[in-house]
Amino acid sequence: MQKALIILLGLLALLPASAYPAQIGEIAPPFELTDLSGDLVKSGDLKGKVVFMVFWATWCEQCRTELPELDILYKKYRKDGLEVVGISLDSSAARLARFLQKIKPSFRVFHDVKGTVANAYRVSGIPVGVIVDRNGVIGRRITGFGRGFLPMFEREMKELLKQR
Repeated sequence: MQKALIILLGLLALLPASAYPAQIGEIAPPFELTDLSGDLVKSGDLKGKVVFMVFWATWCEQCRTELPELDILYKKYRKDGLEVVGISLDSSAARLARFLQKIKPSFRVFHDVKGTVANAYRVSGIPVGVIVDRNGVIGRRITGFGRGFLPMFEREMKELLKQR
């Protein structure tokens, strides 16, 4: 048993750094995504801001409830340095575009068609929220959504926005 554990640990050491999941307290994995208008955003463009990344899809009931709530939070704190970044995991860009026409979020939404960013952030279910501080460090991961989550998000955002 001990020999098997040593072999397993040795094999894990050979994995590239990108194979390790993004963890709380670590620098957020870099990414580049294009929004539905064709505008590119790089994670480096968000440096100095508090970022709430939400991984979601149009077919997810909790996600459809969460997005308008996050939009309220974004409108309230964007002047203070909050960025909300919606990352859709939908397979259909047309379906995503139709859905966004209905809810019209104020924050930018990106389509992670290949799941590259979702994989880098270890997203296995949705919705998943990842809060990144002004220094690019992951401060929290939240899986799921319920109405009681919004006050928690707001407290955390306010605290992070105070930090410089």
